[in-house]
Amino acid sequence: MIKENKSKLLLILAAGALLTTTLFVTGCATKPAADTEPKPEITKTETKKEDKKKEPADPPNVKFVKQLQALLEKNDTKGAIAHFEDIPSSLKDDLELKNLLGALYYSDAQYDNAIATANDILAIDADNMDALELISMSTKAKGDKAAYKAASDRILAADPYNASVNIQKAEEYAVNKKYKMARDSYKKALKGDPNNTDALFGYAQMSYYTDDIKTAQETFQQILDKDPENAAALAYMGKLAYEDENYLRATKYVQDALKQDPYNYDYWMDYGTYQRYQGKFDEAANAWKKAAELDPSYFLAYAYLAGNYDDLGKWDEALEYYHKVIETNPKYFYAYESTAILEYRAKNYENAIKYFTKTYEYSPSYAYTLMIAACWFKLNKPLQAKEVLTKQLKKLDSTSNEYALVRFYNDTYNKNAESNLVQKISKETNSNNRGKMLFYMGLYYELNKAEELANEYYAKVTSMKAPMFFEYRIAEWGLQ
Repeated sequence: MIKENKSKLLLILAAGALLTTTLFVTGCATKPAADTEPKPEITKTETKKEDKKKEPADPPNVKFVKQLQALLEKNDTKGAIAHFEDIPSSLKDDLELKNLLGALYYSDAQYDNAIATANDILAIDADNMDALELISMSTKAKGDKAAYKAASDRILAADPYNASVNIQKAEEYAVNKKYKMARDSYKKALKGDPNNTDALFGYAQMSYYTDDIKTAQETFQQILDKDPENAAALAYMGKLAYEDENYLRATKYVQDALKQDPYNYDYWMDYGTYQRYQGKFDEAANAWKKAAELDPSYFLAYAYLAGNYDDLGKWDEALEYYHKVIETNPKYFYAYESTAILEYRAKNYENAIKYFTKTYEYSPSYAYTLMIAACWFKLNKPLQAKEVLTKQLKKLDSTSNEYALVRFYNDTYNKNAESNLVQKISKETNSNNRGKMLFYMGLYYELNKAEELANEYYAKVTSMKAPMFFEYRIAEWGLQ
């Protein structure tokens, strides 16, 4: 999550709103003073007539400013822009109001109008920094790299520590994962504006990304000292506590963040993670479900839910969410593998073939071919099994152990071939490769109704320490 720089624009808008108030007060001060001469006593009838008198009409500049202020308070950007069409002649050259109009255009994504307005200001005041920053922000938003660079260079030549431009540069570096350079740019922004919240947050965030945990923690705390309800800073303090394995404290921080921003997807994801590490699996699932409700189109919450239920042995729920992962992120390779494994466990062999085939497209391993062939064998369709095995043999080195194993599945049973293959597997030096091959020997015997031999090989697989291959799970199930 890279935080966008919006505070500069908000400052301009706030300044504009403040300006309107000032103009309003100034305008009111020009009205005639109350008559201090003694007046004769008036009757009640005269009072009623006096009450019916209308207040003097506001001068045009005061009326314009009061209406503009009302639109700003309602966050009616388009209405405020349209209101400038009625600006009185006495205010047309006011640079602060022009800057406000430019900022409104920027906020409404009317970048060309924002740039044109800023250029009008520069024609009057060539060094107006607000106008230069508005051009920089607008050209960046448009994707006009040349114009953005020219505007930024012009600002930095006059003000090397300009907060707005250095923050924009930092954001570019961060998006391109150049975190150290981003951190340096945020640091420059802080030299120009030590209290800039965006710069402080960015500096803390980049410190976190570059593993400078101490600086990250100090800077996030600096933000919270000024603004205890800053949700983003609270959430990152939670991340820092989580990395320190202080899950209770991490939970407290993210709960505080959620109080300020209860619709934040990332905060619910973090909350679920912290619950899970405390063994609160149901609470974790509920948090991730809340995240999924907030953004049903994003895959991550479904992936966490699938993994959570998979670990708990709730296979049906896990399978449901793996399918949701595939639906929302068809390129997520691991979901295909996990879905295929659980479909295989559920004896949904046709579905397992579908997902192992998809997995093979992303990672053409002989292991997926053997699982596909096993499914065909279990469906009593040996011709289809041998078809995929024959295709795989053409892609393997004929001197390799993998070739010997696939051929053992493909050919008619041969005692000598079996003995040679067992000997080759025993000499395999890579423990993961050896474990996979032991599993497929067990699977071969299972397919051929040799249950004792199958269990013997599955037991060899499950006795291995720290296995790093998916077949381990199927071996465990085979022994149950």
